[in-house]
Amino acid sequence: MTPRSDDIDQEREDLKKTLAAAKAKRDKIFEDTDKLREAAEAEFWKTVGTKLDGAYHGARTDAVEVLGVTRDYILKRTKQHS
Repeated sequence: MTPRSDDIDQEREDLKKTLAAAKAKRDKIFEDTDKLREAAEAEFWKTVGTKLDGAYHGARTDAVEVLGVTRDYILKRTKQHS
């Protein structure tokens, strides 16, 4: 027997509400995660910049080795976050 149209309409509304709530929750988590990631990046590059400013001769070469990025990338990121 086919469900009555009232039942289908109610099921459709329930499904839409549930999916909208789940999507909103996921979007909020993604947004919070992005903010945390940005904050961590900023803190990291500020620390790198602080340590390299006035450091010993060759510190940037050592930083390249440890971080696995180019000197140019380090310079750009530390300037961006200083």
